[in-house]
Amino acid sequence: MKKLLFLIAIVACVSLFTSKNSSAQELTYQVTNNTGVTLVDVFVSPAEQNHWGNDILPNNLFENGSTITVTIPAEYGQTCMFDMKITDAAGGHITFTNIDACKLIALQINSDGTFQYLATK
Repeated sequence: MKKLLFLIAIVACVSLFTSKNSSAQELTYQVTNNTGVTLVDVFVSPAEQNHWGNDILPNNLFENGSTITVTIPAEYGQTCMFDMKITDAAGGHITFTNIDACKLIALQINSDGTFQYLATK
């Protein structure tokens, strides 16, 4: 009986950790550049982290007034809250904090550091 309970406990623990990892998925949404400048980098990181991930800009340039699709990699885990840092060719940057990527379909970023959800799930 003890062996059976121990086996059930092990299976439950393994399935708990497996399901957590398998539910992490890419998050994809549209971003419209309303900053007034052409951007050269777009970085995102989970809001609880203190460092930036890789540049996720799908093109070399992100022109003002245009819209791109960005994808947050699944390896960032199950978090929904992200920060975004954008840079322009002159080296200037703006940081946007606490973007809820799980409910996001379309986002507009502005030169004053604000953003608007244009469409949500």
